[in-house]
Amino acid sequence: MRFFPGWAQAIDSLAGENLDELELNSEYLKTTAYNTARGPRLNRPSNLIGTTGTGRRVRGFPRRTRSDFDETSLLPQGMGDSVPHALLIRPYMPELDSVRGLAILLVLFFHGMASPMNTELPAGGKFILAISHYGWIGVNLFFVLSGFLITGILLDSRHRHSYFRRFYTRRALRILPAFYATLLVLLVGGWISWRFLTLSVLFLANATTLLGVPLQYGPLWSLAVEEHFYMLWPALIRRFTSVRLMVLLAIIVSVTPLLRAIDFIVTGAPTNFVALYTWFNLDGLALGALLAIWMRQPSFQRRQLSRIALPLLVAGTGLFLLELKHPLAEAAFSYTVCNLASAGLLSCALLTGTSAWSFLVDRPVLKFLGFVSYGLYLIHVLAFRLAEILFAHPLLALYSAGNPTAAMLLRFAAGSGLAIAIAYLSRRSLEEKFLRMGFASRSADRT
Repeated sequence: MRFFPGWAQAIDSLAGENLDELELNSEYLKTTAYNTARGPRLNRPSNLIGTTGTGRRVRGFPRRTRSDFDETSLLPQGMGDSVPHALLIRPYMPELDSVRGLAILLVLFFHGMASPMNTELPAGGKFILAISHYGWIGVNLFFVLSGFLITGILLDSRHRHSYFRRFYTRRALRILPAFYATLLVLLVGGWISWRFLTLSVLFLANATTLLGVPLQYGPLWSLAVEEHFYMLWPALIRRFTSVRLMVLLAIIVSVTPLLRAIDFIVTGAPTNFVALYTWFNLDGLALGALLAIWMRQPSFQRRQLSRIALPLLVAGTGLFLLELKHPLAEAAFSYTVCNLASAGLLSCALLTGTSAWSFLVDRPVLKFLGFVSYGLYLIHVLAFRLAEILFAHPLLALYSAGNPTAAMLLRFAAGSGLAIAIAYLSRRSLEEKFLRMGFASRSADRT
């Protein structure tokens, strides 16, 4: 028996997220060259992967040494005292794991809270449900974070002879095993058709409706957006200078909301309708990429970021609240202003993470969620459906007792717990196996 029919609408309306980047925070700056504004040229140590947080070892990975955590110890001997304490771009940035954990938590709330059918929630339940409807904002946070991290990795390696092979090999090993495993489970369970499976394998899950196939598993569409980004962006970074890239990104940020406005005017879609196509979802990736390029300019200084980080977060949040009263503005710019706020939040996290207040953004629970976030994203919608089946009797009992809020919270807790458990098992078994292969390919490139 299905007690929460709202989950299906949530699947179809999710604005996706970019959890392909689970390892990018800890992979970041593999060959980073710090410019004169941030320090000397360095190569990232080979054993910075495989931790859930600073100094916390993941079983099976190489043990980290002191040099993995002490920025000054990465520098040539005698230079440590001359390097600023607050380097924003570092070999490992735990605050970005926390940001990723926050984003997936928002998505869990978005999908996990659904009103029981044929019943009226009390005031408290309505408030929780209303707040959860904004969980799609986590999607925008993932897009911005993805653009920032991917662009940084590409910029820092674009002069390597193995630039393309190395990037695409690492991405394939990171993304495809868990992705294909999820598709297989969905197919065997009867939740998707062969036609949808074929289009998903071709990374066309966000364009299935154009081909007469319904979107049968919502979370996959945003992975398609990510893959399209991977296909095009490395070649552009390799070809163009940073200045030209920034001009291109500024154009993308400006044009994308205009495309959404045209779609709203032509189709008359509801303001809360999720535009799945890639060309409607590029501004978040572009903003993150802009931030990554800017922070690598020789003239960049920390105080420049500190002047705009909080205003960007506040302004984006304020504009989002104002747009809710204007349908056309909401349809065109709601994503953009959320992306601006996400860029501000990301900037604030980087600044806070390199200050005396770093403990505020170095949170173990959020970092754990970030650690398992890719598998968690892939499986969480299915986990909520399974929770409805496994907990059918207690859900029915709560519903019959006139306590729909408790039933809604039980569904959220059970589904989230199941999804996290599966994601952790996937991360420690399937995903780690292929990650090791990725690191082996990296070592081969260096020899």
